Amino acid sequence: MSENIFIKTIKTLFIDLIGEILYFPIWWYTRGLKGVFVYIWRSVKKLAYSLSLKVMITHLLSPMFGQYDRAGRAISFFMRFILLISRFVVFVIGTVLYICLLAFWVLLPLVVIMQLVNNLRVLWLA
Repeated sequence: MSENIFIKTIKTLFIDLIGEILYFPIWWYTRGLKGVFVYIWRSVKKLAYSLSLKVMITHLLSPMFGQYDRAGRAISFFMRFILLISRFVVFVIGTVLYICLLAFWVLLPLVVIMQLVNNLRVLWLA
């Protein structure tokens, strides 16, 4: 006996929907988490590159503008040191924000489930 095409379509969509709902947490904490981690790692590296921290550290003791006298070396060192400290602070703040993004990704489904359970509990008690 053949089934109605409409009923067969509804069954297929329903089974597919259930499968997607059950697969979502597995994807979130495996492939999705890996993708977010790779994005964050690349973003932190890009931030360090754009702030040119490596260049600032390697040229910390070299004089600026070809001023090889004591005053030129002292001014160059302190200016680059101040720039290095300020850029490092920006780098640390950016890295902390990216780590917060990673923590948000990990904790979001747990918070949603806790809120759903809490709301259902309030509805059952009311």
